[in-house]
Amino acid sequence: MAEAQGLVTVWLHVPPEREEEFNAWYNLEHINQMVALPGVVSARRYVVENAKPKYLAWYDVADEHFEPGPAFQEVVAHPTPWSRRIRTFYGEDRERMNFRLMRDVGARPATDTPWLYIVHTDIPDHIVDEYNEWYDNEHLPRLVTVPGVVRARRYAAVSGNPKYLTAYELTDKDAFESPAGLAARKTPWTAKMRSLFQNTRRSMCQLVLPSRRQA
Repeated sequence: MAEAQGLVTVWLHVPPEREEEFNAWYNLEHINQMVALPGVVSARRYVVENAKPKYLAWYDVADEHFEPGPAFQEVVAHPTPWSRRIRTFYGEDRERMNFRLMRDVGARPATDTPWLYIVHTDIPDHIVDEYNEWYDNEHLPRLVTVPGVVRARRYAAVSGNPKYLTAYELTDKDAFESPAGLAARKTPWTAKMRSLFQNTRRSMCQLVLPSRRQA
């Protein structure tokens, strides 16, 4: 299986009375349509705890050129009848972002982990080089040693904001609050970098539809 070097995320929210049909559409039609596209490595879906938008679709893709490319844009421009109906449910409560992979630490799990913890953030321009060095050489290597943390990946946004996204695949929702998790995050460099985060968004996401992959 090819390693994904890109990521497309789609955050969606629908009214409670529309959720049943929305979930049926995604599970029965849309995800199958997506994984059939060239460049899609895998697709899965999450529900986001105590947040709006509530749903997150996660597409591991070949690279950052997939999202603006012709295959995906054909799906956007020519939705199926069911897709057109679903679009009327969420209106403007939607956000699509396109990323390129920067760093991948840990093991790819044999099966999808039940939890995905995401941190979006910006960082001042004058500190970007140090920020990347800290994340790649200290922070991610320390965090993937914490029991319950399987893998960590960092991305830079090609479209959308904030610019940086880090995703942690977890078997234990509370891994970062454990003694090992707290110790891994307690360093002077971490304290300095975290104090400089801007526009930060943190999301704990629970898997609701495991990966579908191209045959």
